[in-house]
Amino acid sequence: MSVASTYTSPVNDLHQHPAGVLWACVEDGFHVGSRDGEFLGYVDRQPDGHYFAFNARAQHLGEFSALHDATTAVLAASESPTPLSGASEDAIGVS
Repeated sequence: MSVASTYTSPVNDLHQHPAGVLWACVEDGFHVGSRDGEFLGYVDRQPDGHYFAFNARAQHLGEFSALHDATTAVLAASESPTPLSGASEDAIGVS
């Protein structure tokens, strides 16, 4: 007797996300995103069924009712650079 899984995830559908983006469900309700091997962030399903999205620095991006919306928020955050701190590059000695 085999037990069928009731959990399916459309997040790796090529029509929904750009090439090179991979979402791995590492635990039921916990998805980790990467692009060409670079960590993008993660999505965590809450007990009420909503999804919390986080960027690569574990900053909360919002709460979403659909997994696709949460993964889209992570992708959008990955495309806009976030400085390591509030300091400018000149202030931290980067030239």
